[in-house]
Amino acid sequence: MVTPSLNFGSLALEMLLLFSGIFLFLVDHFMKNKNYAFWVSVLTVIASLFILLFIPFGDFTKAFRVDFYSSSIKFLLTIGFFFLLFLSYPYLKTFSALNFGEYYGLLFFSLFGAYVMISSQDFLTLFLGLELMSVSLYFLIASQFLYKRHALEGSLKYFIAGAVSATFYILFLCILYYATGSIYFEEVIKKLSQGHLRGELLVSFVFFLGAFSIKLSLVPFHMWAPDAYESSPLPIVVFLAGIVKFALLAVLIKVLILAFSPLKLELGKLIIPFALFSILIGSLLAIKQDNLVRLLAYSSIAHMGFAVLGLTSGEFSGYGFSLFYMFVYLFTTIGTFALLIYFIKINTHLLNINNLAGISKDFPLCSFLFLIFLFSLAGIPPTGGFMAKFYIFVMLIKAKYIAVALLALLISVIGAYPYLRVIKVLYMDEGLIHYKKKSFSILLTLTLIVATFITLLLGIYPKPLLDFIQRTLFLYLSLQFFQF
Repeated sequence: MVTPSLNFGSLALEMLLLFSGIFLFLVDHFMKNKNYAFWVSVLTVIASLFILLFIPFGDFTKAFRVDFYSSSIKFLLTIGFFFLLFLSYPYLKTFSALNFGEYYGLLFFSLFGAYVMISSQDFLTLFLGLELMSVSLYFLIASQFLYKRHALEGSLKYFIAGAVSATFYILFLCILYYATGSIYFEEVIKKLSQGHLRGELLVSFVFFLGAFSIKLSLVPFHMWAPDAYESSPLPIVVFLAGIVKFALLAVLIKVLILAFSPLKLELGKLIIPFALFSILIGSLLAIKQDNLVRLLAYSSIAHMGFAVLGLTSGEFSGYGFSLFYMFVYLFTTIGTFALLIYFIKINTHLLNINNLAGISKDFPLCSFLFLIFLFSLAGIPPTGGFMAKFYIFVMLIKAKYIAVALLALLISVIGAYPYLRVIKVLYMDEGLIHYKKKSFSILLTLTLIVATFITLLLGIYPKPLLDFIQRTLFLYLSLQFFQF
């Protein structure tokens, strides 16, 4: 009998996040200056990056493994989380009633759950991480209640969606365990590689995909997203749309490779209708939105559709393009919401698209940066958003899903309208109100510089990041299958 490895060093990152969150909850009551929580959070993230770069890989029992794939994904997410903190500080300065240590503590608890999920090696640990990540988000969405009375409605909708997702996941676990007698990835793939239980496990995956579709806000499980996004503090929208969905997609890819690889072609065909309907419904519903946050919520639904299209080929290259897409989307979202945080500092009514009329004359630099991020969201060159969609289309054509590629391309042309409409209001409509400029915080400035640089760099020269992601998948995950 093999004794399970108890390498506590492999839990270093997760323990750091957990204890940082607990510390912020415990000491916040005694701290008068609430800005301490931001600096504690920044130091924690810097320490997290150090751990990811220098702590060796290892296992903690059969359920948890730190390896090249999980560490690479965590590294990308931690970079995004670092700039999320830079968004939170000026936002909490504007909405001071939210400026408490518990805000950052809940973020750390949610990130802790995401990292447990990414390193999981069985479906029960994955479920534990998924729920740990979600529970904190219910409170973070509702935290805006002091300023928006409907914040509780958005939080409740996300909670109900999360409960349905958990139900689907439990049904998946029941069928999986009944069929295989195990919850470990390696045991499931052994059964499939022997040609057994393909029908039963295909049915079980339908429930698994349903659970993840809810969290990813894929059609037809998308209706919680606009209300939850509109209800949330703006940095939490970035966390929901960028970091959480990036983590979920990375975990979905890991499960497809480590547990369901023999079914990859069948599962790819199963994902296609979810993806296409998400792109279509998200793009169409975004057209009639007047609130920028709701527009970006429906936009997120469409972008998740594009991202999961990369999974349809069943090839590592397609998985890599999906991860690349999510990284581009993460920093495009960070840059977009950095500008929205500045706009609401000027006037909260600027979240309404019609109130942005003529603002390019008063804020030419902000308008130009907004133009870049909107171009990226629409998939217009020379931005990262264009290259991300381009690689998805290339993958579909190589996989001989030409009809799917043409449909997605046609819908993406329609989906560009909401972003072009915002640009038209910014630059062509005459503004009746002139807004006074307010100081731009150093943290927002730095965040915008980095987000703009990454968005343009990945649109002009995406090769280094793409090579890094592809090598992560090919050099590590492919080794898992030499045994069969």
